[in-house]
Amino acid sequence: MLTCVNIEGTMATRIPARSAPAAASPAKKPRTLAAAAPAADESAPVPAFQSVGPRIKALRRLRNMTVEELADAVGVHKAHVSRLERGLKTPSIHMLARLAKALGTSMGNLVGETLDKADIKITRGAELAPGYAAEEPAAHRFAPLLHGSSVSAFEAFIVYPGQSGGSLQAQHEGQEMLYVLAGTIDVIFPERTERLQTGDCIHFPGYLNHRIARVGRAQARALLVLSAQ
Repeated sequence: MLTCVNIEGTMATRIPARSAPAAASPAKKPRTLAAAAPAADESAPVPAFQSVGPRIKALRRLRNMTVEELADAVGVHKAHVSRLERGLKTPSIHMLARLAKALGTSMGNLVGETLDKADIKITRGAELAPGYAAEEPAAHRFAPLLHGSSVSAFEAFIVYPGQSGGSLQAQHEGQEMLYVLAGTIDVIFPERTERLQTGDCIHFPGYLNHRIARVGRAQARALLVLSAQ
C-alpha cells in the first residue's frame, strides 16, 4: 500500500499498489497414459474348449454319476466340476486327462476332436417290429428304440396299442409323450378320454392315472417317450 501526503501535511487517501502481473506459467502438456491391456483370465473358457462343459455333464449323467462323485474321482472340489460343466472354467490338460479317465472316454472325444462311436446308436427299421407284449390283458405290444440302460434321462418305444385299454391304470414318475404315427388311439383318464388321430401328440405328467387303447380294427402305432424326471 502507498500512503501519499499533500503539501499541507494532511493524509491523503491510501491507494493500493498494483502488483505486477505474474508471468504466465507454461501450459502443462496433458499426460498421455498408455491404455492398460486387460489382464487375461486364465480360467475363462477358450473358444475351442467351449463344448467341453456340456460334454462333461452329458457323460457324467450317462454314467449315473453325481457332481460330487466325479469331483472325488478326479480329486477336486465339486464346485470346480460344476464350474467346468457350466463353461465358467477351462480344464487344464492334466485335468482333461483325469476327467476322461473317470468318464471312461478319450481326451479327444471330451474336447470334440474325435467321435466316440459308442455315442451314436442306430436302431434299424427292421428291428422295430413289435418286440414284446405288455403283461396285461390290453394286448399292447412294444418295440424299444433305445439300447438297454444307455440313456438314463428317458425311454422311447414304438407302441402298438391293443383294442382294449385293459383294466390296469398306468402311473409312473416323470413325463409321458405319445405321438400317433398311424391309426387312432384313445388316451383314457379317469374323468375324460382324449382321442388322437395320425399326427396328433399328447403330453402329460406320468402321475396321472391313464390307459391307452386302439380305436377300430386297423393297426395303430405311436411313438411313446417316458422321461425319468
